[in-house]
Amino acid sequence: MLFGGTTASGLLAGEAYLHRWLSTYERCVDLFIAPSQFVKQKLIENGWTRSRIEVLPHFQSLPLMQRQHPGVTAPILYFGRLSREKGITDLLHAMQALPHIRLLIAGEGPQRSELEALARKLSLNNLAFVGRVDGAGLERLIAVSQFTVFPSHAYETLGKSILESYAQGRAVVASDLGSRRELIEAGKTGLLYRVKDVQQLTSAIALLQHNPDLSRRMGEAGSELVRERHSQPNHLEKLENLYEEFRRGNSRRRTSINAKPLRVAYIGGRGVGGKYSGIETYYEETGKRLARDGHEVTAYCRSYFTPSTAVHDGIRIVRLPTICLKHLETFLHTLLSTIHACFSNYDIVHYQCLGPSVFSFLPRLFGKKTVVTVQGLDWQRKKWGRLARNCLKFAGWASARFPNTTVVVSRVLQEHYLSRYSRATSFVPNGTEIRKRCQGTHLQHLGLPAGGYVLFLGRFSPEKNCQLLVDAFEKIETPLKLVLAGGSSYTDEYACSLRKHASDQIIFLDWLSGDALAEVLTNAALFVLPSDLEGLSLALLDAMGAGVCVLASDTPENREAIADTGFTFKAGDGCDLQRMLTVLLSDSRLREAVGKTGQERVRQSFLWDGVVHEVAQIYARLVAPELLPPELMNPEKTPSVIPVAEEQRGTLRLLRPKAPIAR
Repeated sequence: MLFGGTTASGLLAGEAYLHRWLSTYERCVDLFIAPSQFVKQKLIENGWTRSRIEVLPHFQSLPLMQRQHPGVTAPILYFGRLSREKGITDLLHAMQALPHIRLLIAGEGPQRSELEALARKLSLNNLAFVGRVDGAGLERLIAVSQFTVFPSHAYETLGKSILESYAQGRAVVASDLGSRRELIEAGKTGLLYRVKDVQQLTSAIALLQHNPDLSRRMGEAGSELVRERHSQPNHLEKLENLYEEFRRGNSRRRTSINAKPLRVAYIGGRGVGGKYSGIETYYEETGKRLARDGHEVTAYCRSYFTPSTAVHDGIRIVRLPTICLKHLETFLHTLLSTIHACFSNYDIVHYQCLGPSVFSFLPRLFGKKTVVTVQGLDWQRKKWGRLARNCLKFAGWASARFPNTTVVVSRVLQEHYLSRYSRATSFVPNGTEIRKRCQGTHLQHLGLPAGGYVLFLGRFSPEKNCQLLVDAFEKIETPLKLVLAGGSSYTDEYACSLRKHASDQIIFLDWLSGDALAEVLTNAALFVLPSDLEGLSLALLDAMGAGVCVLASDTPENREAIADTGFTFKAGDGCDLQRMLTVLLSDSRLREAVGKTGQERVRQSFLWDGVVHEVAQIYARLVAPELLPPELMNPEKTPSVIPVAEEQRGTLRLLRPKAPIAR
């Protein structure tokens, strides 16, 4: 037992340190194959290069014929190793509260005697240990069970047992840990519960046992998931493709743009730890991914906005003070941050938005490379007076002239910089992530019915045109509610005038983040963006990524983002907005179908991982061009605006692009 425990662990640890010291894997291995995205991310977090890791999940064979669901009198099943990290003691405690449900435990391991003793102590008469079962015997055991349960306390690299359950058409209840979310679509193929939460585990088991039709549908969905994503032919085809890449000597794979870790500073946002606008979201989403790729990312944050912490999600934090006045806050904080960055050891200083770009020449005097990302033409915002607008117009000129590279988030902005400043820019759109409908307690707490409300997310400022949305909504007849979630940015008077419309049907919420944001966003019936001015709206992309049907003003940037996967109304036209709301809120099937097309567009063009890949290439061109393959050395020189023509489909205005909008 000693040799199998401490001694064996010591030998394995020693071997790992030896190979690390010798750089064995770095020098001798071209590609690592991980069975899940979770494993890949863990490898990256521990210093491995993203581009040398491919994800290839295990395959699972399906039976020629599946047995029907056995009904509520059948037992439930755990199968696997009997050891502490598997969390089986939680399952036994859960079964104490479910005496009417039978549990079979199949497997052997060092904890068996302890588990049998616990079963006797808890007086569990609804439990049987059946020993090790494998092969055809295990398949039959799964098939005669209602569903399977896996209460592990430890990370699973993939969870082959889950695939084996799905293959027999059986749903799964599992702890929400590691790679589980990649296999279990909560509410569709099974149920997830919080690790070590026996009460949640008990409730999940009871729910499925009391709803055999739901359990059957989940099992069928799991079987279909295996057929689509984990078939043996697909697995072998992907594996052969990887081999073929090496046979051809794929230089792009062997040359990693992340081979040299970079030191990057972010300047221009309020900070991290609280989503306020697109800049803060950009800070966090790109910063944490670059950090996971091994780069050292530092975010300059305003003291009042960011909690006192040294590191947030892998991003190093530098908190500096500022004066909270409309015309001085950003200017002063950017100046102090730039001075600090000039005397710090950074390779890249990355400025966000127009205003901060006026300082982007200073770090260059100290031998650093600078990048400016332009999110929009800020001088067009209605909150600024004449002097501030002129200063921001100068900042627009500076953003084209002062940094080493200017990045824009839309093709519309790219064309503007080319025609106005004769400056070619790099196009890297904003990003989002794919979200599935979330279930939780936030909607109930807020008094919102799932699928029963129209949603706006963002700042309550004049250019967002929330007043237009409120006025149009008040004129239509609908049982749905209107929810506006956000806050003001030196536009408190405008926000106060909006809030006067609050009622049982028009609800105002503060800024949302985390689980609350995910739940409110994914359960909306329709997302509306009535703004007059956008760069490339992150809120719009978030809604599309959540599979929510979107309706936006027909500004060029919004049309570029939506293409033909959503709806638009004439900007500033309340009557047209009212008409579109009436049509869309009366047709749930149309909203659902269009929401799916929007989600697919995001999947193809607007995911954060792709954004970070493009940003990393820009950094590499500036700092380490020798690490890039030749085909990636030259950025676009002649960008062109994408012409977008309107089409009328019945009474609905959809948009169809003439050419692809995003790489």
